Amino acid sequence: MKLVHIMAASALVTSSVYALEPIYDADSSAGRTTQYSYGPVTSVSVQTSSAHYLAAFISTSDQASCTSAALYDEAGTTLVSQLQVSDNKAVYGNVEAGFETVSKVLKLTCHDQNRSFIVHHKVPSAPSIHYERVLEAANWQAPGDRTPGFYADVTVVPQLAINTYAADGLCSIVEFNTAGPKLFNGESQLANIHSDFFSHRAKTGYDAYSSSLVYGIKCSNAGGTTLLVDEWSVLETSQTGNLSTDYY
Repeated sequence: MKLVHIMAASALVTSSVYALEPIYDADSSAGRTTQYSYGPVTSVSVQTSSAHYLAAFISTSDQASCTSAALYDEAGTTLVSQLQVSDNKAVYGNVEAGFETVSKVLKLTCHDQNRSFIVHHKVPSAPSIHYERVLEAANWQAPGDRTPGFYADVTVVPQLAINTYAADGLCSIVEFNTAGPKLFNGESQLANIHSDFFSHRAKTGYDAYSSSLVYGIKCSNAGGTTLLVDEWSVLETSQTGNLSTDYY
C-alpha cells in the first residue's frame, strides 16, 4: 500500500511538472500581432496573408524557448497543420486546402525554466466577400473606320458586403483590363476594414476592343487573401456578367 501511494504521488508530481499552462489571445478579434504580458512569449506577429502558408515572428523572454507549433481550428480540437519553429524566432509552414473559411488558432509550446506553456494566437479565416451588382450601359457610340463602337457611360450599381474578420483587414479593387469601378464609396482601396457594406454607384471603363470588363475585389488579413473576379461581356445589344471567387 505504501509503495502504491508513493508511486501515485510521484506520478502527480511528474504530471504537474510537465503540464502545459495555457496563455490565451484575449483580443476581441484576430489580428496580425498579439502582445503578451505574462509567460515565455512577449509577442506573435503574422507576416503572411496567405490561406495556404503561414509565417510568423515570435519574441520570447530571455530564458524561454519555443519547441513546437501547430495550427488548429478555432475550437482547438482539429489539427489543421503542423508548423516548423526556427531559431526560437519564427514559425512557418504550409496550410492544407479546405480550411480557407475556418477561423484558426496558432498554438506554441514553450518553456521557461521549469514551467511549460501553450501560447495561443488567433488567426482569422480568409475574408468573405458577398457581391451583387447591376451594370448600366448608356450613350452608345457608333464604330468608326478603325475604332469599335462603345458605350460612353458605364456604371456599376453594387450591393457589396465585406467581412475581413480582423480589425486590420485590407481591401482593394484589382484592375485587369481597364480602370475598374471605385466601389468603396469612391475609393479603390481601404485599410483597417473589419466589416462594411457599400452601395454607392460607381463609374467604370471597359475595353471596347474586346467588349469586356474584368476587375476584381481583393481582401486580405493574416489568415488569407480572397479574390472575387467580376467579368463582363459588354455588347451593344446585351451585357452579361460572371462572378468567381478564389482563395490565396
